[in-house]
Amino acid sequence: MELGIQECTRCEQSLLKEPQKVQLVSIMKEAIGAVIHYLLQVGPEKQKEPFVFASVRILGAWLAEETSSLRKEVCQLLPFLVRYAKTLYEEAEEANDLSQQVATLAISPTTPGSTWPGDALRLLLPGWCHLTVEDGPREILIKEGAPSLLCKYFLQQWELTSPGHDTSVLPDSVEIGLQTCCHIFLNLVVTAPGLIKRDACFTSLMNTLMTSLPALVQQQGRLLLAANVATLGLLMARLLSTSPALQGTPASRGFFAAAILFLSQSHVARATPGSDQAVLALSPDYEGIWADLQELWFLGMQAFTGCVPLLPWLAPAALRSRWPQELLQLLGSVSPNSVKPEMVAAYQGVLVELARANRLCREAMRLQAGEETASHYRMAALEQCLSEP
Repeated sequence: MELGIQECTRCEQSLLKEPQKVQLVSIMKEAIGAVIHYLLQVGPEKQKEPFVFASVRILGAWLAEETSSLRKEVCQLLPFLVRYAKTLYEEAEEANDLSQQVATLAISPTTPGSTWPGDALRLLLPGWCHLTVEDGPREILIKEGAPSLLCKYFLQQWELTSPGHDTSVLPDSVEIGLQTCCHIFLNLVVTAPGLIKRDACFTSLMNTLMTSLPALVQQQGRLLLAANVATLGLLMARLLSTSPALQGTPASRGFFAAAILFLSQSHVARATPGSDQAVLALSPDYEGIWADLQELWFLGMQAFTGCVPLLPWLAPAALRSRWPQELLQLLGSVSPNSVKPEMVAAYQGVLVELARANRLCREAMRLQAGEETASHYRMAALEQCLSEP
């Protein structure tokens, strides 16, 4: 059935002609409808049965690709899915058998145990990521306690990747699951900011993001996960700016220093043959995955900009990192024509807020030819800000 779902959603190199695909989609909808009907009948006494897990697995594969069909039925089933995933998660936590959890991180468990049929929550993450964008399903997930469960799950999965654990035995699905959790949290930050402020689980999540990012940004091959963590943390910091943990503590300073590292290393000046001026280009580490990174990077720049006026210590910290000076130096060393308008807007947003927040930042920018650079790039807001005392 999973192969059928994949074929239904394949846009290129499909094995089926369009009429066949339409027919297959219709058949799959009927089959998924039957799966939903079956799961709605499942009582607590049957939740450990392998067939229930297999049904949730099939439904998870469908929801990962398609959430517009069977919307009413899916919403009716969401409370059960949250309870089911929570039950399996809590049983695994009580068993405290990490090796067994790792063994069941594959799409389907190779040797289903009597007490832990599999990681159902991971199978549901992609579908929930889509559903948290929509008002109705999101409200149901929040009401049923899914955000708190997801926070606990994220922290537990993060622990599997921390120093002291053998990460070589972990499948790629662990890191993909962490990224998907971040996407769900990003959806909630944007659509349900009040939840982030009032639910204590997000304070714990913020603490983990702050302590984890400094090491994460230094690790090879984990830039995409670092981008998710940095962007999520910056957006949450804007909402939790009054939290004691964000008032210039060592953890908060370390987090923002790491976030600046992620944001500042994305672009470099690159010489072009036959030209006296360099052009703005992606850094080698960012270039290959920029399609997946760019939305996170722009969101991160926007979120950092929003944090500056809320955290008085942040502008001096950014100045000590030399990010504003190096950013102006970078812009001054490349052709303005090579910098896309959206990049100019992102850079100006950060520079303006730093200049407004701190006199020493303004002075440092002026010494770095900030007014001249602002004029070249038509950054009117920055030019005006730097012209003021």
